[in-house]
Amino acid sequence: MMKKHSTLLGILLAMFLLVGSAALSQAAALLADLENALMCKCEDKCGKVLINCTCATSDKTRAEFTKLLDSGLTVDQIIADQVTKHGETVLSAPTKNGFNLTAWVTPFVALLAGGFGLGKIIEAWKRKGSSDNQQVEAEETATPIPSKYSDRLREELDKIES
Repeated sequence: MMKKHSTLLGILLAMFLLVGSAALSQAAALLADLENALMCKCEDKCGKVLINCTCATSDKTRAEFTKLLDSGLTVDQIIADQVTKHGETVLSAPTKNGFNLTAWVTPFVALLAGGFGLGKIIEAWKRKGSSDNQQVEAEETATPIPSKYSDRLREELDKIES
């Protein structure tokens, strides 16, 4: 009877630890999401994303965010609060609406325009190279071989064959 109770107690303890570790890992994941979404706002203006910053201000901010998450606020609510306090500069990535949409679209447009321009340059080089080759071939075929050289060449070839 005592053995059954200890086994049952062991199973309950294991389940409690599993549930507790799952809740801790979920809280850590939420904090990591929050740290990835926001920039560090230290006085040194380090310009780092909060998850990569190691300054004292970032440690205080992490502690504050952990308390806010524990109080029941969601990541989106905390981000909205930070944007209200510091403006959109606190975000690690621009929002995907309004003028900020250009920050997302411009690199791809520039890449396409650069590829198109590079293609046109290569095409122009190929055209210029082929026209230069045709011009050289035309010059080579247009130049007549003087008769004294052609006679000498013929004599040399006859000597080799005989």
